[in-house]
Order: sequence, then C-alpha cells, then structure tokens
Amino acid sequence: SVVIIPRVSPVMKVLSTVAIAASARSLHSIYQQVVNEVVAWAKSNGDDIAIQLGWISKDLAFTVASGEVTDRLVRRAVTTHDTWLYGSGTKPVTAVAVMRLVDAGVLTLNDTLAEHVDPFLRRDNGTTVAELFGDSVAQATVGQVVRMAGGVPDFEDSAGDPFDREVLQDGYKEWPVYSFIRYSAQQKPYCDPGQCTAYSSTGYELLGLLVAAHQHATGTYTDLNLTAAALPDPARMPSLRFLGEHGALAQALTTPGTAVHHLGNSGRVVVRNQTASVL
Repeated sequence: SVVIIPRVSPVMKVLSTVAIAASARSLHSIYQQVVNEVVAWAKSNGDDIAIQLGWISKDLAFTVASGEVTDRLVRRAVTTHDTWLYGSGTKPVTAVAVMRLVDAGVLTLNDTLAEHVDPFLRRDNGTTVAELFGDSVAQATVGQVVRMAGGVPDFEDSAGDPFDREVLQDGYKEWPVYSFIRYSAQQKPYCDPGQCTAYSSTGYELLGLLVAAHQHATGTYTDLNLTAAALPDPARMPSLRFLGEHGALAQALTTPGTAVHHLGNSGRVVVRNQTASVL
C-alpha cells in the first residue's frame, strides 16, 4: 500500500469542506470523514492507499486512519496505533526545532536563511546558498522557507528525472543530504522569495542545516549523521542513524512501506533508508 495523499484537485475539494463544516461538527469526525473519502476516491480510480493523519494543537490532539495494507500477506485495516514510514512527516520536527531557536532569540523569521546556513556550508561543503541556488534564493528569509515560500527548487520537481528515479530504485541506500541539495541546485528557482508557495523538500533540508549549524556548530554534517547529535530530542534521536534501515524508528514500523513515483513499468519500490528525510 502507498502511504501518500495524492496531490490532486478532487482531494483538495474534499479538504476544502473542513473549514465549512468545522462549526457544526468536531474536527476529529470531520477529518475521519475526509480520509475515508480520499481513500474511497483513490480506490475508485484504481489506487490502493492507506492514510493516517494526526492533529496536534494547543487544545486538541487526535489521530485518524483509513484504508488497508497487506501485512505479512494478510489484508487488514490500518489503525491509529500503526507506525508508518515517516518521510516528509519529519518536516514538522524540523519546523519545531527552528521555532525553538526563534523562541530562544538565536534567530528571527526575518533573518535570511543564508546568513545562518552559509558558515556551515562553507566549512562542511565549501559552498554557499548563493553559489548553489543564486542570489534570489540567498535572500529568502527563514520564515519564507519554513512556509514553502522561499522559491527553493526541489529534487523531485520533474516527472521521471534521473536523480529521483535513482533514489527510489535504491531505497535501501543511505543518501547524503548534500546529494539532494546539489542536484536541486541544478534546477531553476520556482520564483523570487515570497512570490509563490511551492512544496520543497530541499528547503527543509536547508533548514535542517540551519538547525545543525546552531546545535552542532563545531562539527560537520557527517559528524551529525554518524555520532551523537543535538537533535530536538537527543534521548530519542541520538543521531540521524535513527532514520536508517536499521534505526530504531525503522525497526518499529508496523506497516509496509512502498512508493509509486515516476517509475513507469517498474512499479512499486521499497523506500526504507531515510536518513536525509529529517532535513
């Protein structure tokens, strides 16, 4: 089963009903209906998907789930207690880590990303944001990048591009974060900062380097990856290895993880090693 929410207009129509209905029903029941309808819509189009969605706010926390997976050759419904492949689900962790730095007065959301990331990039990889992405992206603020409004190009921007294909076809390989960043730097920025909103995993990888620069200031990304690291919860996340194939989180998975993404006739592939996804 594919653990995704399709980025398609029928899904957005379903999601748009949430705000309208919120005054009459609980958010919990609304989102349960939403995920049920998304799964049903996907199934009617020949796609087999399962979804788990969590909501956390100051006053409310809940999880909803819908769909089925084949687990050890047995078909079963997913539950709110399943542990899933995390992928981009780590972006909120990165965003919270950035906001903790803001709360601590280390930086502001109006600072440019480059002023915080460049020293780390120079020391660890001999480059800068401007050298990689151009002067426009170098002027993007931390807040714009957090909100996906920095114009940072993504590594999976075009269908069937060779790098994305290679990553998905070798899902057990450990991919250094700089391989994603350098490939993305070959692409054209989506827009000038603040002029558009465009999903970018690369932007969050750069935010991850910002966190690394302040929490592991004397080391390198390799040090951060291989040794103890000051991630948001060091006790639970001792290093980025916790995301790898043999990491604690991967070993705790209760649902099978596959991806269908621009692979043509090659079908679904296992994506298990996600050491770069925290960024």
